[in-house]
Amino acid sequence: CRQPCIIHRTECLNIVGMDKYSPEERHQIILNLLESRDKVMAAELASQLSATEATIRRDLRLLAENGLCKRIHGGALSLARGEGSQTERLENNGAEKQALAIQAIGILKQSDVVFIDAGSTHILLASLLPQNMNLTVVTNSPDIASRVIARKSIRTILTGGEINPDVGAATDINAASAVKKFWFDVSFLGVCAWSSETGFSATSYQDMEFKRTVIANSGSVAVLCTHDKNETQAPFPFMASETADYVVCSERNLAMKEYFAATGCHLRIAES
Repeated sequence: CRQPCIIHRTECLNIVGMDKYSPEERHQIILNLLESRDKVMAAELASQLSATEATIRRDLRLLAENGLCKRIHGGALSLARGEGSQTERLENNGAEKQALAIQAIGILKQSDVVFIDAGSTHILLASLLPQNMNLTVVTNSPDIASRVIARKSIRTILTGGEINPDVGAATDINAASAVKKFWFDVSFLGVCAWSSETGFSATSYQDMEFKRTVIANSGSVAVLCTHDKNETQAPFPFMASETADYVVCSERNLAMKEYFAATGCHLRIAES
């Protein structure tokens, strides 16, 4: 449970008529709400904090300038969090990631040429790939390649390029040149953040450009998204929400479920 006392306090302001908060108190409450909700709107905050919308917009602008949130039209988003290496991230939301990986297997078809991007959920996906479908898997991640190689009947291709330790994969010009040689039936792209305002985003400019190259060489694109990526923002958007052909999320990811249920995307819900 994240900061329940602060949330209850702000939600009751209009009822009990509490005094206005100082700027420092408002900033802390806004940050706690972002931690809990991932997205806040200026009009709602103005009502809750007994302040004008102009004041709240100044608060949000200041927080954004200090790298504490991402401004959007009418409000702000929480920022995507740094999570460590791919293998370290396996410990975070492990049951949810396992459920997403299992659900994603249903996207694959016989004899598909598949690209699997770096990502802890994709490591689990690689370990579950069926061995009776004549698959070819291309990846830029050594960790994922090692899991696929263990599935001996699957053809495994590892792109060249320098490994970016923050991403856990090659995303440089050599890796991008390598993926241009393929046409992928389906590509599983790693996601650092998703927002209904800006779509899917990455924390690295080079990774953003690499993902865009993969998209341009793919018949369909799939994303597996844990609930903590919901309504967050990373610096480098790489794909509009409407571009995704398959979205796999859990029952916990309410905003994403609602958003993609209204689009032409194939939405797959994992039970975790």
